Amino acid sequence: MNKKYCYKAFRSVLTALAILGAGSMLLSSCNDTLELPSYTKDDTDFAFRDENNAELFVKGIYSSLIHEEYYRSGNCAETTTQEAPDNLSASGGKYGMSNYNYQPNTPICFDRIYLVGYNSIESCNVALSHLRAMEQTQKVKALIAEAVTLRAWVYYNLIRYFGDVPFLTQDFESTDTSDESLFYPARTSRDEIYDYVINEMVETIDDLPWQSECGWTERLTRNSAKGILARICLHAGGWSLRWELNNPNAETRMARRPDENRITEIYRIADQALSEVIAKGENHLIQADAEMNGFYKLFWNFTHRNFGETDPEMMWSIAMLGQSVNSKYGIDVGSTGSTATPIFGQRKAMTLRLPQYYLSFDPADNRRDVTCGNYTIIGKTNRTDTEIINVGTTYSSVTPGKVRMQWATEPVTGQVAKRNVNIPMLRYSDILLMYAETQNYLNHGPNEAARSALKQVRQRAGVDHLPIPAGEQEFLKALLQERKWEFADECILRTDLVRMNLIAEEIEKSKQQLIDLSMRQGEYENIAVYRLYKYTEDANEYGSKFLTVDYIDLTDPDEAEQVKTVPTKAADYPDFQAKLQAIAAAHGKDATAEWYPCNMFEPWSSAYNKNSRKVVGIITTAIGIEAGIAGKYTGYAENKNKFPDWISSTISLYVWFKPNHSELSPFATNAPGKPLVDNPNLTQLPGYPGYSSGE
Repeated sequence: MNKKYCYKAFRSVLTALAILGAGSMLLSSCNDTLELPSYTKDDTDFAFRDENNAELFVKGIYSSLIHEEYYRSGNCAETTTQEAPDNLSASGGKYGMSNYNYQPNTPICFDRIYLVGYNSIESCNVALSHLRAMEQTQKVKALIAEAVTLRAWVYYNLIRYFGDVPFLTQDFESTDTSDESLFYPARTSRDEIYDYVINEMVETIDDLPWQSECGWTERLTRNSAKGILARICLHAGGWSLRWELNNPNAETRMARRPDENRITEIYRIADQALSEVIAKGENHLIQADAEMNGFYKLFWNFTHRNFGETDPEMMWSIAMLGQSVNSKYGIDVGSTGSTATPIFGQRKAMTLRLPQYYLSFDPADNRRDVTCGNYTIIGKTNRTDTEIINVGTTYSSVTPGKVRMQWATEPVTGQVAKRNVNIPMLRYSDILLMYAETQNYLNHGPNEAARSALKQVRQRAGVDHLPIPAGEQEFLKALLQERKWEFADECILRTDLVRMNLIAEEIEKSKQQLIDLSMRQGEYENIAVYRLYKYTEDANEYGSKFLTVDYIDLTDPDEAEQVKTVPTKAADYPDFQAKLQAIAAAHGKDATAEWYPCNMFEPWSSAYNKNSRKVVGIITTAIGIEAGIAGKYTGYAENKNKFPDWISSTISLYVWFKPNHSELSPFATNAPGKPLVDNPNLTQLPGYPGYSSGE
């Protein structure tokens, strides 16, 4: 590779990214600066000529932090959520990558996260180099702390996907490009990187303003930075896939860093940071009002950009607003986009909630119907009085629900994928659950502080009656389950499973649960096959507060028998509807409403389910969900006494996961611009092509 060419291109792109990114991203959401001067790409002297310009540069770093891989494939295969494209391909694609089918020569691995990560690191290095040369006013110190924390977050993100990675703390402008060890850096021990960024954060973090002093949450505050410090510490002290660097015969294994005293010290750093946030008292869990439970209130307001309501809990989010800087994050409950739903447009949900996760919630848990959408939005009916219909789904088509099109604001004109939904990065509930975890570790079991922190999260969810285990490992597993119920779609669970050394166990459990559900055995032995959904219309407008389609699970065999056959002639619909309304009345439901049955173990598009919806006039066969899994059976019996391929086959969920191998991603090797092609000093993850030579 031509180093001079690489240097010039890399340097100019990164400088432009940071300087110009401020205007396109954060300033579209923050109103403290409305105009930017005209910068040249490489004019960092101009960018750092005063505090205000320097602040613009630091703001611009945020625009490069997140790539789509982070919140799509990187947010899946963690036993709650699954990438579900139209084509479930064994050869790769997003479905394969989200299920640990890493193919570095294709590449199907997280190469965009790698590239975006080092773009951001260079921007941070540029900022820190210049900020440290400026007069050390309080504002400059705060900007240094902000850049330090951003750089630490990026390294944490890279390490949790790739393990030991190149470690750069000097910007390219200051680098001797003749020194190949600097320009082509090898992997550095993750422990060395973690120790560096943790110590640097500890030294600078108190220079950041408290949230009450600055009022923002789209930038880091002292509150959120301490939470991020704790999260980094839990990964630094936790388990990860390790091997002996530069050993051509290395074997990978799940392990912690070897120094137990340092692990304890790291947990104490995390514990101290979390306790300071809690003691400060500026953050709290959003609580219920007369209209909504607290979890629902949080995510409806967050999706609708009512940040004044959510800031006490949503401590940090990445700004997404406007034409130039936005993302596809937030496409959950989909819409068919027919002429009856013009305002929402056509957009399919690209990930699904796994049915065993949907069924894992306690009946009293108010998080389930927020986290899991049991419907899709359609508009095509043979009725004349309809706006849009929220139509109930099956076990293979439960959608994510925390951020929905109906809850959102008006999207970018002509950009149906861009819904102006910020990307959540840290919530106060995570502060509480991490604090419970550090207390559990440091005290070799849950003390009162650990139990109290867990109880706060459960009380808001309405499940404080759940038992709290007494043993250290049992309490850790309870915390992991709580994190699943609390943080689906918030991009942290995949590596929570790894750092707790529970990923292999949880994946095996999830696979068995899917098989048991399909066969209706074990804990699912008495699960209802048929469900009655209430016919539900909704206003065709943004800001709707719709939550869930009401339903009745028919566990009584006599009731199930009554809906086993659906009439196919319109003349028979009234009598069938009267039968359904009688069942609804027997369950204390609205007997004047219209109802329709659904076979939960068949696809949404099965003949039975299509005919059942026609009873209430719903004639569309389209669904606002990618069809890869949603178009398939869940039931073994319904699928002609064989497992559906997404449950047990060569392309089933998690089939590519291998313990002590799949916990990290390899580097891409297929073309210029990929890590192992551009950097001859970089070695591959053991077990993948190119490991011994770095080719």
